Amino acid sequence: MDKISLFEAIEEMKQISAAGGTFAFAFRKWNSDTCNGGDVARFAAARLRPKASDEEVRYSSFKLFFTDTETGRQLNCWQPLIIEFNNKQTIL
Repeated sequence: MDKISLFEAIEEMKQISAAGGTFAFAFRKWNSDTCNGGDVARFAAARLRPKASDEEVRYSSFKLFFTDTETGRQLNCWQPLIIEFNNKQTIL
């Protein structure tokens, strides 16, 4: 599997989303309130949405806000836990 820097992947996600496209990605789940996680969540057609402020969502600067275009669900994940982007392994 090819590799891509996490920061490059996020920039590509922004460009794809701005153009109206979608991308595939996967991340490890983590709930900081319960300290539970580890499962992998995969999305075949995601699009970024505007980021919340830290006042609205705690630690929003470290999260990626996206929409699963297949279900319409608006979700977020921790950026450092993104493990794949368009069939490339992300690295920090």
